[in-house]
Amino acid sequence: MEAIIVDDEAPLREALKALLKVSHPDIQIAGEADSVSTGFQVISSKKPDLVFLDVEINEGTAFDLLSKFETIDFKIIFVTAHNEYAIRAFKFSAVDYLLKPVDPGELNFAVSKARESLKAHFDKLSLKLLLESSRDERLPKRVLLKDHDSIHLIETDEIVRCEAEGNYTKFYLANGKFLLISKTLKDFDSLFSSNQFFRAHQSHLVNLKFFLRLDKADGGSIVLKDGTTLPVATRKKEHLMEKLAAYTK
Repeated sequence: MEAIIVDDEAPLREALKALLKVSHPDIQIAGEADSVSTGFQVISSKKPDLVFLDVEINEGTAFDLLSKFETIDFKIIFVTAHNEYAIRAFKFSAVDYLLKPVDPGELNFAVSKARESLKAHFDKLSLKLLLESSRDERLPKRVLLKDHDSIHLIETDEIVRCEAEGNYTKFYLANGKFLLISKTLKDFDSLFSSNQFFRAHQSHLVNLKFFLRLDKADGGSIVLKDGTTLPVATRKKEHLMEKLAAYTK
């Protein structure tokens, strides 16, 4: 999870970072700001999941800052010494409203609420894409993948292969990067059940767009365009031939 801290007092920003480092080390502070203009700039450029926001900042208030956004697609936790703004803060769908000095227990509760809210948002996006896919029997053009830190919208054609790692699946992408996703390979085998993807082995799901050849030596293996060699289960070879024939039509 990436976060931004907007507060016009540097010592208070440092204090909040220290609390987060102890209790929530997975939260990456992607940027800081001390005013309306710098806050708008850093939030717009970094696109964080969560913003810790003081109410009274340089050049105006937090509400002046938030009003600059056409849509607020990040979660907000107000962290301020001024409790008279609480009702107005929640009109901006704030996750929570914490008073300074921040109590660690209240901070933990607020962060937990933010996580649940982000998860609900991700699940809603995932459902939307799945519903779109269910209306079309062809391979979905895009898929939402959530790893430990981020949510990724990936073009299906850019997925070279998927590899099982216990209860996780490792996605190898055409740009050379990979993502480790906390779902099993079986889940994605069902999602990608089209002619373009082939379950070559219990641990490997291959995008035939990147297929180069089938080597028959040593029991048989698939060679991909990037040079990767993967085993093919004996009982899968005939199915692979059928898949290749259907895919190349």
